[in-house]
Amino acid sequence: MSVTLDKKRILVTRPKHQADPLCELIRSNKGQAIAYPTIEIQPANTHAKILVRENTFSEFDFIVFVSRNAVKMAFDHYLSLVSLPAHIKVFGIGAGTAETLSSFNIKNVIHAGAQADSEALLGLPEMQEERLTGRKVLIIRGVGGREYLADNLKGRGASVEYAEVYKRCLPEYDVKDSHKIWQDIKPDAIIVTSNDGLNNLVHLTPETDQPQLFATPLVLMSARSDNLAKELGFVSVTGIAIDKNDQGLLSALLDLVGE
Repeated sequence: MSVTLDKKRILVTRPKHQADPLCELIRSNKGQAIAYPTIEIQPANTHAKILVRENTFSEFDFIVFVSRNAVKMAFDHYLSLVSLPAHIKVFGIGAGTAETLSSFNIKNVIHAGAQADSEALLGLPEMQEERLTGRKVLIIRGVGGREYLADNLKGRGASVEYAEVYKRCLPEYDVKDSHKIWQDIKPDAIIVTSNDGLNNLVHLTPETDQPQLFATPLVLMSARSDNLAKELGFVSVTGIAIDKNDQGLLSALLDLVGE
């Protein structure tokens, strides 16, 4: 008999515009998906001038999009009238980002497959020192992202610039709605896909409900998030998605609470 979620209530904290496919996967595996976004994605306040200057892209050798949000925000707000020069190699952090780039007619995207993190991207042949020395790299990301990728690229001889095209904001909820999650719905597991989302989840949970939050099983994207969860006070069991996509999250969820 195959494993299913058997009516388990799963709290999905992904941003609203990204949650639907994952919620549908949960429902198709007999679970109950409760959308409770803990991050709101908005265009960056600071104008990403580097993206709109005429011919600005001709100076770069590589452009790296670090997420699907980076792609969507860049093309929705800054790149709609700009074509990428043919000589530039375009990278996506993983297969999902590459697929989103394809929807904007950017082809031949180099990516790290389902691994979808900076470490995997840095392992690609194109990212090794002999191919990076003297190259100019533009990283398109959200405000305040990790420095790990840029630091490693610089260490391998590349020069790096950022275009920060979106910001991650804390959604607003009535405290009664947040309280209802833990007193009425009582999730059997929570899916959190970023450290910001994890921090915001704790912030949005009323203090009286935090013991229940901290005891609820978690599905996460990385060991970094697992370490953060423990620092924040979680004592629950956790599962880490091997493949950094919706199917990988579902597999980790089934392993954690499936029946």
